[in-house]
Amino acid sequence: MKFENLGNKGQLSLEYILSSMIVILIISLISVPILLTTIDYSNDLIDSINAKNELSKITDAIDFCFTAGKGSRKIIYVDFNQDINLKLSNNGKVGYASVNLNLSDNSKEIVRYFDYANLNDNIQLSKGFNKLIVEWNEDSNRIEITRVI
Repeated sequence: MKFENLGNKGQLSLEYILSSMIVILIISLISVPILLTTIDYSNDLIDSINAKNELSKITDAIDFCFTAGKGSRKIIYVDFNQDINLKLSNNGKVGYASVNLNLSDNSKEIVRYFDYANLNDNIQLSKGFNKLIVEWNEDSNRIEITRVI
């Protein structure tokens, strides 16, 4: 049986392993903060799109009741990713619904318009599902929006 002298071959592979680990560590230190920032921006984008969609549900229900006239009623469910304050107001010609979103680095107001120009109200909506009733009663002169708990 012939034995070969390995000499420094084990030392050489240990140096390769250590240098590879240092390179992986440096790459991780650079890429992890970039990935975390990207994830924050992606979550902000998802929250903004979700808020626009949910706000559109509300404004569509208001437009439906306005178009249908007195005696109309629509029940909607909205799902927000955070607690928000729904502001309903008008500029004299058209109404608008707005919410302020708290994003990772700032706050953003999202606004949607509707045809009915006689709403001035603030409704506090909690995170998750909220049931809203949009109705124009027969004996009322304005559309009312109520949150059902």
